[in-house]
Amino acid sequence: MNSDFLFIHYGYDHNLAPSLTLHKDGTEQFEYLSPRGQNITLAFDTSARACTGWHDLATSESFPCPDRAMLPTQFNHCRHCQNKTGFNPAFYHATSVSPQQQARNAEPHFLYLAHFAPGVVKVGISWAERGLRRLLDQGARSALILKTYPSATIARQYEAKVAALPGIAETLQIKTKHKLLGFTYDVVAAANELCAARQRLTTECNMQPEDNEPVSLDSYYLSDHTINQPVILNGEQKISGHCLGMIGSTLITEQNDQQYGLCVNNFTGYRVNISDVLNPNTHRPQQASLF
Repeated sequence: MNSDFLFIHYGYDHNLAPSLTLHKDGTEQFEYLSPRGQNITLAFDTSARACTGWHDLATSESFPCPDRAMLPTQFNHCRHCQNKTGFNPAFYHATSVSPQQQARNAEPHFLYLAHFAPGVVKVGISWAERGLRRLLDQGARSALILKTYPSATIARQYEAKVAALPGIAETLQIKTKHKLLGFTYDVVAAANELCAARQRLTTECNMQPEDNEPVSLDSYYLSDHTINQPVILNGEQKISGHCLGMIGSTLITEQNDQQYGLCVNNFTGYRVNISDVLNPNTHRPQQASLF
């Protein structure tokens, strides 16, 4: 295996396994790579960025950009593909909402708590049909579905209330998630913390959450492997090794008993060479402390 592609997206397939979406020149459809368990080297070329295409919200199908548009580095989509998709995750801040977004917002959405480390809990909402994939995309280690609401607008109202509480975040930066991967994770303690947070919401937000059980997510990321203080390849454009899986957008490989991680979400729209020939990973000195 030694091929060049346009890197489109990272995600989790219908079996909730890590997946990379790729586009080969001259083709009209995307290809999907399941990297877990493979010897793999990804080498990105960031000299030029291309549009990553558009997504049909009604059919859940994705397509390459028909114009093969090239973009400034700060954009993922050309205006044509952005308008065809019509999706804005922060619709509640937008001055106008597309017909596609209105249709999606009218469908059931659930409110969730995502747990990343002791004391690090985030609230969010997701289209209910995505199931756990929204939580996996974020790299949450455990999660608790609080309640499913008939629309995104109603779910967002409760999300805003929960996010206003001390100790519950609405956003979490990738650099914080990376630092948290260096700490031991206790699934039982996480479940207890999530249940305690749910109890807070019944009194502090006047909510009536559903009686769902917390879910541990690590097995979806790495199968039967465990996270062992991975070296995060910040500032690098390559990762190599035996792929253990992916945590959120961070691909995890192992070489010589050392785990490495690279945030592939930084490279959407860039060319990538994928090979099964392994190379040494290069990296900068690692920060030893979270604070």
